[in-house]
Amino acid sequence: MKRIFLLLATTFALTTFTFAQDAPTTVHAPAYEGRIEYQKTQQPVAIIELPYSQDVVDKGIKDYMGKRGYKSSSTKGFDVFRSAKFDDNSESNDLYFKTDRKSRKEKDVTVITLLPAKPNQDILTRIGDSSVNDKIAAAKSFLDNLVPYLDAHNTDVQVNTQQEALKKAQKNLTGLQDDQLSLEKKQRNLIADQAQNKTDILKQTQDITNTVTSDDNVKNKAQKKMNKLLDEQDNLNKKLRKVQSELDQNKIDQDKQTQEVQKQQQILDAFKAKQKTN
Repeated sequence: MKRIFLLLATTFALTTFTFAQDAPTTVHAPAYEGRIEYQKTQQPVAIIELPYSQDVVDKGIKDYMGKRGYKSSSTKGFDVFRSAKFDDNSESNDLYFKTDRKSRKEKDVTVITLLPAKPNQDILTRIGDSSVNDKIAAAKSFLDNLVPYLDAHNTDVQVNTQQEALKKAQKNLTGLQDDQLSLEKKQRNLIADQAQNKTDILKQTQDITNTVTSDDNVKNKAQKKMNKLLDEQDNLNKKLRKVQSELDQNKIDQDKQTQEVQKQQQILDAFKAKQKTN
């Protein structure tokens, strides 16, 4: 029974996960210019909102920049890539990235803020810098171009996560199949015990008949043994009914879990199909 309750809890968790992961599509608005407060100043930045979790975005940005040869350092809530270029033709900039979950309700939507500055420039001196507008425009373009990579990275994460979900569903199904084998073995043993007990009852019936002329003590012993055999027969019948009930429930659980495995496989196939197109 503990396995059944664990199965139901896991199935609920997996179902919740799969609904959250359905329809692997990406919809986002273009990057736009905004402002961020920095040491009591309002600094112009490029912003984009993406339908990925914050962890996925953080890892994706670092992977993307790392493949271009840049490593990050942390400062005042930003991940900074020093002397980085937006593209091969652009000048070097210090790129300050900041990611935030959009809201509690939209925890899978991440806001990326990108503050570009001249190498080693004090951010407070950006205000009034004539090059800021051009840098913001370039930063917006950079974020828009970053989206396909983050989308592909997100899909890779979804595939890995979904593979784990499928493994758990398959493991639960295997557990139920093992339970079935154990229950069937238990059922066979009980049937054998029941058959032997019936044989013992017939033999004891004959023994009681043979004690008709015996004294009361012998008769009582024979009857006591018979009562014990009859009680054992009732007990075996109850155990058999219980095992049969558990087998019936196990079949229902296996059918449901088989459907769950198929569902998890379909979702994984959808993510893999998207993965091939990235």
